[in-house]
Amino acid sequence: MTISAHRKHKIYIAATMGYSLGSEDPEEIAYYKQIKEEIKKDREHRNLGIVRSD
Repeated sequence: MTISAHRKHKIYIAATMGYSLGSEDPEEIAYYKQIKEEIKKDREHRNLGIVRSD
């Protein structure tokens, strides 16, 4: 079963705001962990926000 776009958005919001996930669905947990790893990787490489071009 795939995750709906609405549910993906709710998981993304929870991950970016630092909330825990209230579900025990393995597919949703995997998506949550993927988002958290991307956030961690971006912080380590200082890829936060939009790069100024001026």
